[in-house]
Amino acid sequence: MIIFFNKTSGKIIGMIEGRIHQSEHLKEWVGDREKNDRLVIEWVKNKEGFFEPNVNNKEQKKLLIEIDKNPINIYNYIIDISTKELRVKEKK
Repeated sequence: MIIFFNKTSGKIIGMIEGRIHQSEHLKEWVGDREKNDRLVIEWVKNKEGFFEPNVNNKEQKKLLIEIDKNPINIYNYIIDISTKELRVKEKK
């Protein structure tokens, strides 16, 4: 999973779905590289043989698994610029 976001606001602007990415995917970009950044989330097989996000934070892992099940939900989140982690977007 590759998540693209605005460097200053944390607003998510796009995503490339998937658990394993080829080099071509890693070359892709959404928007302006000067204004946007990305998070590349690696997925690995766990002890039971199922893929899961390779992150230490259990809450982040849970969020990423939910997003993997329903990718459109990615837009319900923003990226915290300081921690580079997902957080729920505040409702206006």
